[in-house]
Amino acid sequence: MAIIFPLGLTEKPKRLPATVTVLTISIWLVALMQFVFLSRQDFAPAAREHWFELMGYSPTHLHWWNMFTCLLIHADFWHGIVNLLGLWLFGWFVEAELGWRRFLAFSLLAHLIALKAQTIFWVWQGHSEPVRLAGSSAVVVFSMGAFCVRFQNVKVKWRSLYGWRWRKRDFEMPLRWLIVTWLLIQVWALAFQIPDKPAVAHLTSFSFGLLVALLLGWHRISLCEQLRQEAELEEREERWLKAAEIWCQVAKRGSINPHAWLAASHNFLRAGEFSKAQEALGKALGNLIWDERALQRACQIATEPSIQNLPAETIFALAEQLERSRYYLDALQLFKKVSEAQEFSKAPQALLKVAELYWRLGDERKARQALHLFWLRYSQTHWRREATDLAAQIRWRGEQ
Repeated sequence: MAIIFPLGLTEKPKRLPATVTVLTISIWLVALMQFVFLSRQDFAPAAREHWFELMGYSPTHLHWWNMFTCLLIHADFWHGIVNLLGLWLFGWFVEAELGWRRFLAFSLLAHLIALKAQTIFWVWQGHSEPVRLAGSSAVVVFSMGAFCVRFQNVKVKWRSLYGWRWRKRDFEMPLRWLIVTWLLIQVWALAFQIPDKPAVAHLTSFSFGLLVALLLGWHRISLCEQLRQEAELEEREERWLKAAEIWCQVAKRGSINPHAWLAASHNFLRAGEFSKAQEALGKALGNLIWDERALQRACQIATEPSIQNLPAETIFALAEQLERSRYYLDALQLFKKVSEAQEFSKAPQALLKVAELYWRLGDERKARQALHLFWLRYSQTHWRREATDLAAQIRWRGEQ
């Protein structure tokens, strides 16, 4: 005997969705109103018909606004619960990626297209009575279509309890398997023309979600995420060269963010491929806007012992980027390395940077030592004026 129950998802968006939350509250309020309305009429069959008329489904004329009110009404309790579960399983992710404005616009458009497609299909099939399409299924299905393109790596975590001692075993299942199962059911319902199953509306909305996701390039983003996970796995297994090559693929496919190039450079350094590490680092340095993740990777590169095998010019450029981002300790270590480089034209400037950073970090003694070393080595260079200004600042603070 075994008991299997879900533990949650492997990842989820950080913020609550605005559109999904408002739609959820609205559905619950309409469901409460429906319950109160039907209870006052002893849940008579005619009462349900009257409720649908109030929401825009008139037996003789369908009001134009029923296209929107039908989002909020459901055939029964379980119909509403399944739709709400789908909204939070898939709509939350899609809204987090699109933003609430675009999600609202696209989901309403998918809903209207699905209603029109299903109505045309049923008219073609010879239905003479007014067609009722109620529920937020089209919005859910639109989210499912976009989800399966963008979020292919999201999985459901499960726990199995088995045996007389209730041993536990955890496993994961891709959430897209649920979409595949649902899709097969819809195709089966369409093929056998199951009555009261709006398979055409569902498949139309699902296709629209796929199209929107592809036009937005979500398939490329998803591929980059898969490659990123592979690269991180290779890093954990200490296969540096393989990880570096995968990071290069991520960098070529991804955005302008330099993190992937920095990660590739870091792994090339670990693998001893110094020319490739220099090339990757140079491409990262071509972009001056670095996020926190890129800066953390740059700090790891700065503390890598093999960085001394890179050209002094590249190390100096990395130190300048870290200094601009106020990572003074890591920048200081790099400036100290290149200040000792032989025949490096920027060595005097690097030594001045060492003195300046020591002064910023509050170590006046080491700042004075670095400045004194500059005067011994480079007193006749054109950096003399900058050294004089720095010495004046140090002297002025010491007199305070």
